[in-house]
Amino acid sequence: MVGQKKLYIILALLVLIGGVGVFLLYNNVFSPIPTQFRGNRYLNPVTAPDFELIDQFGRPFRLSDFKGKVIAITFIYTHCPDICPAISAGFSQLMDLLKEKGLEDDVVLVMISVDPERDTPDRLREWMDLYGLEGVYLLTGDYEDVSKVWEAYGVFVDKIEVDDPNLGYGVAHTGIVYLINKNFEIEVFFLGSPPQWSADDVFNDIQILVARPSNS
Repeated sequence: MVGQKKLYIILALLVLIGGVGVFLLYNNVFSPIPTQFRGNRYLNPVTAPDFELIDQFGRPFRLSDFKGKVIAITFIYTHCPDICPAISAGFSQLMDLLKEKGLEDDVVLVMISVDPERDTPDRLREWMDLYGLEGVYLLTGDYEDVSKVWEAYGVFVDKIEVDDPNLGYGVAHTGIVYLINKNFEIEVFFLGSPPQWSADDVFNDIQILVARPSNS
């Protein structure tokens, strides 16, 4: 009788463990880490150019302060009528994915203005609220300081005339997302804006970089 009772207990525990396992698997808690990159990968990653700007709250931001984390960097401006809203929506979705996976403390999302004359911290906070970019660093600064960052990251920026007088002027610029690994090296990049890449694509590659230990 005692042996039969133990058997029932063991069976009950196995059922319980199996149920918990199915729950965790269904909720992607133990989902496997991807092994294939979806972005364009540098065969020889290069050290990320460091810089210091200010964020949407007027606080100083130095990129190298986040060495040891995975960093995603892109470039936008808030008067942009097309690709910047798509990139911003993509980064908002990316932040949601990071939170779902519990990786928000391991990853830093950065968006740098290509129109610092109009993109003040106040304006960037409005953009943050509009696209749900809480937790994302939106950066601006003096034109000279910000333009050095564009140059260092190979981002083309040029003012252009537009038909809509309400916009004042447009800014033609490179659409790109860089992923910086834990060793502070640019390793992956995505060109363009959604739908050329998706939040899931970037998240896929971020997971690979987060899972890999740093050299330090």
